[in-house]
Amino acid sequence: MLEQQGNATVGWITQLRENLMAWLNALLTDIQGIDELIASIQPQAAVVVLQLVAVFGILVAVHLVTGRLARRWARAGARRWASLPARLQPFRTLLAMALLLILNAAALTLALGAGYLGMVGLFLDDPVGASLAEAILLAFAATGAGRLLVDVFLTDATAEARLLPVDESTASAWRSRLVRLVGFGAYGLFLVAGGVAIWMEGVARLLALIVVLGLLAGILRALRDAREPVAAWLRRLAAGRRQGVVGPVLSAVAPIWHWIAGGYALAVVLVGLSGSTPALVFVGTATLWSVVTLLLAGYAGFWSRILLRERPPIPAGFVERHPMLGQRLRLWLPRVLLVVHALIAAVAFGLLLHIWNLVDMGSWLAGPTGAAVVGAVAGVLVILLIALVAWLAAVSWIEYRLSPDTGEGEPGAREKTLLALFRNALAIAIVTIAGMVALAEIGINIGPLIAGAGVIGLAIGFGAQKLVQDIITGVFIQLEDAIHTDDFITAGGISGTVERLSIRSLGLRDLSGTLHVVPFSSVDTVSNFTRDFGVHLGQYGVAYRENIGDVIEHLHKAYARLCEDEVIGPEVTGPLEVDGVTSLGDSSVNIRVRVRTTAGMQWAVGRAMNRTVKEVFDEAGIEIPFPHTTLYFGEDKKGSAPPARLAIRNESSEEG
Repeated sequence: MLEQQGNATVGWITQLRENLMAWLNALLTDIQGIDELIASIQPQAAVVVLQLVAVFGILVAVHLVTGRLARRWARAGARRWASLPARLQPFRTLLAMALLLILNAAALTLALGAGYLGMVGLFLDDPVGASLAEAILLAFAATGAGRLLVDVFLTDATAEARLLPVDESTASAWRSRLVRLVGFGAYGLFLVAGGVAIWMEGVARLLALIVVLGLLAGILRALRDAREPVAAWLRRLAAGRRQGVVGPVLSAVAPIWHWIAGGYALAVVLVGLSGSTPALVFVGTATLWSVVTLLLAGYAGFWSRILLRERPPIPAGFVERHPMLGQRLRLWLPRVLLVVHALIAAVAFGLLLHIWNLVDMGSWLAGPTGAAVVGAVAGVLVILLIALVAWLAAVSWIEYRLSPDTGEGEPGAREKTLLALFRNALAIAIVTIAGMVALAEIGINIGPLIAGAGVIGLAIGFGAQKLVQDIITGVFIQLEDAIHTDDFITAGGISGTVERLSIRSLGLRDLSGTLHVVPFSSVDTVSNFTRDFGVHLGQYGVAYRENIGDVIEHLHKAYARLCEDEVIGPEVTGPLEVDGVTSLGDSSVNIRVRVRTTAGMQWAVGRAMNRTVKEVFDEAGIEIPFPHTTLYFGEDKKGSAPPARLAIRNESSEEG
């Protein structure tokens, strides 16, 4: 490789020396024949000059009129686009710039067309005059093309079509300066040097050298004057793109950009001095396409940043209903933007390599290696994008269901637990599937990975059977909607209020305040006392001498008084159900009743019912007996009991 580069350098130096010697010989010959040349062209010089001035006047006049109209129409279009919707504002500069370029190109084309017609009419039978007129047209076209390129960055027609962020006066001053440089180079090379080349090639090359050196001096001077402003602008751009690929590149280029531009300008001059017209044409064409490529890449990065970071393509109402989605978008969109910028930079770099013939990108892409690389990268990016979208959509829906301010209100404990489990399981599934498919896309055999994962999963399953049993039992308990938070249940032989409910265990707080953590694997039966409704089951004993019908009537009276209670009454949801006499006890006749209540209030209603029954029975004189005791005084050997005298003493009469 180094040997080839050395041979190329030696060949270029040899060609440059040969061209220099040929040019000096031609220059010497031209100087010796200058008197004869002046004598031959002097008779018709005045007429040809007037005709050339006429052609140039046609060009300038038509271009002034059409250019003024183009600028006016461009300003009108930019003002009209100022009222575009907010989502289309990032494209306003592009639309205004495209309109201005199209209108200016049309104006230049009309001017060149009018000039060509004037040239044909004036120099129909004069080949020398026609050649000079062609030189004028070519110089005018080159100047116009340069002006179009300068207007992309520094147009003074309308600020909306200006790519560089500078004020009106700065844009106008720099545009005028650059247009003068372009005009100096175009007219000096194509008109002056090109016109002289009709008669004296050696002198023409000398004039071209003077023009090129003057143009190089003007470019270097402009680079010196623009060094600090452009460097500051590049630093500001880099500061706003710290997380992207472009930011570090701009930071590195900012302090040395003028050296890079100056070195490039000097290289172009050296190519021109070598006398190789194809090389000079190649450099000019490659430069033009490089500028277009960089502009398109810059605009693509700018639009992607605007659309993804500053104006995400998500409806505002959807973001309001899913408040956590905004935070996730702020987390993920910069990463997506980084990938997009990396792709844009890679495509632009590949195009630049192709433009400068360093790599034949067409052949590489058509080959097996390029197709495989592009296909793998595209496949992986599509898979990751689908996985990210699926994850964000699923998590947003889950949060929408869990949020008490959206969806259908505060979800139950069952739904909370299942959705939380579903979110974690979904994350694991998406990461696993996306990772496996991405590895398969880049050509990695995932068969051993799947087999290894199966073996590891089997080992974990054997080692954590209890944990797996807890989780599976918990899932089915939640699916059956058996337990809610704040329910009073009996599970695993422990009764208490459910304070904590997870996928593996539940926390029960008993009446003494002790918290019991019960794993689901130890739960065979769940008794829920607070589901749907409750029932107070009461049993009341009365004396044998009481009338059962009268007792039942007073039980209804006690129930009616219970329903009138302001605190307990609303908790009673059904009529009094009297089951009747359930047993004949040793000292009481037992009557059972049922009172239906709201869920979890059966104990409070039962306590209030007991109190009310006691009050009503006391008012009615209905006896609630206490246990009877039989006294045994013993007996003698003959089987007769000793006498036991019982007497009721009237204490009041004795005192009297």
